[in-house]
Amino acid sequence: MRVKFLPAAVEELAEATEYLRARSPRAAEGFLAAVTAAQELLLRFPHSGSPLRGKTRRILLRKYPYQLVYRVAGEEIRIYAVAHLKRKPAYWQNRLRE
Repeated sequence: MRVKFLPAAVEELAEATEYLRARSPRAAEGFLAAVTAAQELLLRFPHSGSPLRGKTRRILLRKYPYQLVYRVAGEEIRIYAVAHLKRKPAYWQNRLRE
């Protein structure tokens, strides 16, 4: 099993990290640690996230208002979005068309 971030999710991760880093390097480090912890949890328990729609699930990041939107596809966990919980709800849904 492996975790794969789609390009748009990689971009969102970088943007969120830079946003936090501009305010506090410590917050950015904590954010990245929370993303890593969520990935590790998903590798152990791929279906542990809350169901959203169809096969799409989400896992909330501890201490940060972000979620990883993902699907399990065979031996791969595909992260479609690193989405802020209070901005543009469900903007990432068009990414789910594969």
